[in-house]
Amino acid sequence: MNKTWLRRMIWSYIPIFFIIFSFLFFMFFQTLVEQNNRNTRQSSRVFAGQLLQSLDVSLKSADHLILNEILNNRQLLDFFDETDSRDVFLNYQVIKRLTELRQEIPLIDSFYLVRYGDRSVFNGNVIKHMEEFEDDPFIRRAETSGANSPWSDVRAYREYAYQNKKEVVSIVHSVPLGQDTKGLFVVNISVDSLRDLILSMYDDKTAFVNVYDRSGHPLFTRDPAAGKKEVLTSQTSPYTGWRIEIGVPNGRIVGAISVLSGVWPILGILVFLGGVASIVYITRKNYKPLEDVVLRLNDKLFHDKPALGRVAADEFAFIESAIEHFAAYREKSFFSELLRSDPAAGADADRRIFPAHSGVKALIIEIDRPAFIRFSPRDRELFKFVLASVASEMIREHASIPVWLEWTSPLQLTAIAFMSETAPDLEAVCCQYAAWVDRNLAFTVTVGIGETANSPQGAAASYKEAQEALTFKAALGGNRVITFGETRTIGHGESGTHLRSVHKLAQQFRLRDGGWHESFEALFAGIRDSRLSKNEIARLIHYLIAHLDLQLSQMAKSDYESWTAHALPALKRRAEEFDTLEQLQAGFRSVLEDQAGRLAELREDRPYHRLMKDVRAYIEREYANPGLSLDFLSERFSVGAKYLSQLFKEETGENFLDFLASVRIRHAKERLLAEPVSIQQIGESVGYVNAATFRRVFRKVTGESPVDFRKRHEIGETG
Repeated sequence: MNKTWLRRMIWSYIPIFFIIFSFLFFMFFQTLVEQNNRNTRQSSRVFAGQLLQSLDVSLKSADHLILNEILNNRQLLDFFDETDSRDVFLNYQVIKRLTELRQEIPLIDSFYLVRYGDRSVFNGNVIKHMEEFEDDPFIRRAETSGANSPWSDVRAYREYAYQNKKEVVSIVHSVPLGQDTKGLFVVNISVDSLRDLILSMYDDKTAFVNVYDRSGHPLFTRDPAAGKKEVLTSQTSPYTGWRIEIGVPNGRIVGAISVLSGVWPILGILVFLGGVASIVYITRKNYKPLEDVVLRLNDKLFHDKPALGRVAADEFAFIESAIEHFAAYREKSFFSELLRSDPAAGADADRRIFPAHSGVKALIIEIDRPAFIRFSPRDRELFKFVLASVASEMIREHASIPVWLEWTSPLQLTAIAFMSETAPDLEAVCCQYAAWVDRNLAFTVTVGIGETANSPQGAAASYKEAQEALTFKAALGGNRVITFGETRTIGHGESGTHLRSVHKLAQQFRLRDGGWHESFEALFAGIRDSRLSKNEIARLIHYLIAHLDLQLSQMAKSDYESWTAHALPALKRRAEEFDTLEQLQAGFRSVLEDQAGRLAELREDRPYHRLMKDVRAYIEREYANPGLSLDFLSERFSVGAKYLSQLFKEETGENFLDFLASVRIRHAKERLLAEPVSIQQIGESVGYVNAATFRRVFRKVTGESPVDFRKRHEIGETG
């Protein structure tokens, strides 16, 4: 029964499919000509733009290096200051540097220098008088039209009379740049080298390219058969004024088919209608089981996707796609279970056949975020495909290490490598891979590598080690390979040292102490030396933000409002988005410098700013006066004591007594180290008549007594 049904189906479909296929075949070629012409013209416009851009970039690069040489080569300028050719060493130095320049720009065919002082021309080999030089007419035209001209049209050039002339394009720059011209710097680019540059970018068997200068002369010899070819597009460079034409040979096959296509539509419509009627009849009679299979697959596998309709357009392709989808899903699911050390994955791993190995090692290729997120989602997916393909090729084929790769997060490509006794060093292979990405793509990657596990079931432990290694990217920097073994030797530093640095920085920033820049750099240098993980750095940075907020909340209301409106949100955003320590440091430095400028402007606008500067300066001078107090200052500056206290707090962020104590103890510390006198004498010298008061204030400010401070610095007390 089943065989009979299958035979009937086959014989019913064969003639119908044959007729329909024949019809569709010629209908396809009917539209091919029109579609091909549209696509070809579109792609030719894009290709022409790319060719012009490549040509312009090459010429601009040469022009830029030449201008840079004129601006920065002291010996070249000295050459044009000479009025004769007796300085042989100077001539040698000039030609040596220009020869190096010629090696840096392979497009350069030749060059020469024209010196107005003695009307001489130096081509690198000999110095001739201008009238004796082969290119004298071109030099005279350049003098007449002015130097610093754009690239010339195609012209014939030779350095010596016995040489054959060759086609070049030239650019002329005056030396030095400006009005006081002392000569010309002429550089010739071989037309042959430009032709080779463009020929390397397309297949001359499938297309042709013609390039013309501003006068319409061809830079390249036209193809003898160019008259039989159709020009698809023409574009002109805004930089050189040159015009480029691109075309393809006319297709005979497509032309013939386009003629035949006029005969087939009528017959095709009749055949199509007959085929549709036959297919509908056979489908309604025999297709019910297949429809049920398709609908069940659609309900089971794609129930959360957009509806595919009651019957798929290509049922067998649909079934194949569903099977492939299910297989890929199972493979990726098993990969994730291995990395999670799922017991079910361990049981499944015992039944699977893996490549021969003595151990497995997990590695994570993480895309360095800042440069990558600038691309569109479509470009990012394309780059991820390239990364996976190159990683597979370099590890599997070049290093002969079997590897299983899956994307485990939007920026992380995870691999399980099956190592052998003779396998090369995986770290070296990953270093080559990271270097390749840096060299060929517009972003970089960082690779974390775990330790070797004995079996696939141990891949989860190696994967966790690779993840931990990547947490040190913030401190060690991106675009490199980090192994778990390397991170085990990294110390975590002393948190107390970092916290003291945070306190010092926040206080200096609040007090407008210019030394906050040095404290800022010292804090990040300490973090870098400690090589903290990214999580540890994030915790310390959030503490810094909180302490800065606390310190600045003690300042004037306008100052704190400026801080909360501008700096605080920016710092929090950078703390959440940073990828490396260098990126974090640069972002914080920029925000704090901008905020320091805003605070300075706010203070300058206040009417009492000048008064507070004078008060602070007076305290710095008269700190040793035991009678220095708010009442004393209010009489001295004719301001009420209460109002003066309020202004002082708003301006400095601290009250008068704390500021006075910090100034006095700062000077006391200097004298304790420099003068071997008694503690009481030191206290009296900075304004504390009572020795007990001095000791109490000293301990409050420094956290230790004057005696302990002096002992710690090995200075003995006398008296």
